This record gives sequence, C-alpha cells and structure tokens, in this order.
Amino acid sequence: MSAVNGPVVSPFWSRYALHEARLLNLEHMKSAAELFLGRHDWTGFSAVQSDVEDRTRTVTHIDITERKDERARTSIVEIAVSADGFLRYMVRAIAGTLLAVGRGEIDNQIVRQGIEEGKRSLMMTTAPACGLTLRSVRYE
Repeated sequence: MSAVNGPVVSPFWSRYALHEARLLNLEHMKSAAELFLGRHDWTGFSAVQSDVEDRTRTVTHIDITERKDERARTSIVEIAVSADGFLRYMVRAIAGTLLAVGRGEIDNQIVRQGIEEGKRSLMMTTAPACGLTLRSVRYE
C-alpha cells in the first residue's frame, strides 16, 4: 500500500497511491506493526461474509518505509505486508489501522485488543484500494 503523505497529491500519483494529507508518525506505525506479526485469527480484519473455513493466518513481515518523491514533491509512505495467506480486505484493514495509528487516532492498546478480540468496531476504517499492489505470490 502506497500513500502520498502531504497536503496535496500530484496527478502523477492520484491513481496509484492513497492521499494522506495529515502528517504520519512512522515510529508509532512501526511499533503498532509489530503487534500484527505472528499467527492470529484475522476475523476483525477481514470481510464479514466469507466462504473460508479458517481465518487464521500468519503475518511474517510488515515493513513501513518513507521516501521523498520528486514528482510528488512530498513523501511516499509504503506499507508492505507478507503472510502465508490473506483474507479479503485483510491488508487494507491492517493498512487503515496503521494509518490511524500514524495519525494519532488510536494507540497500540486498541490495536492489540482488536487483534486479540477480533472486534472490527475497535479498528478504524479500511484503507481504500488505491495504492494497493500485489507484488508477488509464492507457492510452497
């Protein structure tokens, strides 16, 4: 998931990244990202209606990076998530939650509670699909 983190979004990025006008605290986001690592039931971070029998997945890596982009003339924040599988809306819900943490709307305690209790109502909104990119799939 890519987000342009600045007051305005360049037309070069508007189709490929989420626009987040408010300044994000990346250190808070990275701290919250650690809570997602490991094997969890992702009911609170997935579509309500789903045909899957088991919503347990293992998130192996979350990387949050920031880089300056000359065309955008601002920062681009990227959230990369790796796991042994994903549920519908799972990455968008994780990204939306991390963005809410970065904006200071929720803290790690609420994130931890949302993961442990599977309560969608505790989480902030699901991030929009713009900026979401599937980079690779590995079959083992």
